[in-house]
Amino acid sequence: MTGGLLAAAFGGSPVAEAFERSGERRWHATGYVSRWVNTDLLDVPSRAITGNLSFSDTNFAGVGLSRVIVPSFSIPLPFTDFAFRGNRIELEGQVLKHFGGQSHWEGTLALMFRTGQIPLGGGLEANLAVGEGLSVASERPRFEGAIDVRPSRVLNYLAFEAEFSHASAPGVSFVTRLHHRSGVFGLIAPKKSGSNFIGVGIRIDLR
Repeated sequence: MTGGLLAAAFGGSPVAEAFERSGERRWHATGYVSRWVNTDLLDVPSRAITGNLSFSDTNFAGVGLSRVIVPSFSIPLPFTDFAFRGNRIELEGQVLKHFGGQSHWEGTLALMFRTGQIPLGGGLEANLAVGEGLSVASERPRFEGAIDVRPSRVLNYLAFEAEFSHASAPGVSFVTRLHHRSGVFGLIAPKKSGSNFIGVGIRIDLR
C-alpha cells in the first residue's frame, strides 16, 4: 500500500498520466511575508471588509513547497447538471522564521483543497484554497496565549488562501493568505492559545 501511495505521488501511475494529459502543475514553491493581526479568526472577514484590522509588530517570512497529490477533479452540484471543475488536493510543507515580537522558527504540514480557476476578466484568474494540518514552533511563542494560558509549541494549523495569476505571466502568481494556529477550542491546547497572521507571497510553478 505504501508503495502505491509513493507511486501516485511521484510518478509511474495513472495519477502521473493524468498530470501529463492535463498539463497541470505538480509542484509549486511560495515565498511569504506575514504580520500578526489582532483579532479572532471568525472576525477577520468582517474587519477586513470594513478596514478595521489592527496589527502588532511581530512577523514571519518563509517558504512553502507544495505537491499536488490529487489532480483535477469535479464536484457535481446535486440535482443539477452543474459541477465545480478543476479542484485539486495538495500536500504542503512550510518553514517560517518569526521576527519582531517573536524570534522562533515554525514548520507546518497540511493538506490543501484548492478550487479550479475562476476567470476574472482581462486574462486575470483566481483560485481559493483551504488547508488543515499541524504547526510546530521551535520554542513557545512569546505572543500566543494569555495571562492564564501558557503558549504551546504544537498547535492545529489552518490556512485560507486566494491565488491570483495573469495570462501574461504564466507560472507565476500572487498569493494572499491567512495563517491560523489554534488549540481547536481546547481540544489539543488550552483555549485562547493561538494566533492569526495575514500575509502575501509570490508563487512559482515548478511543474
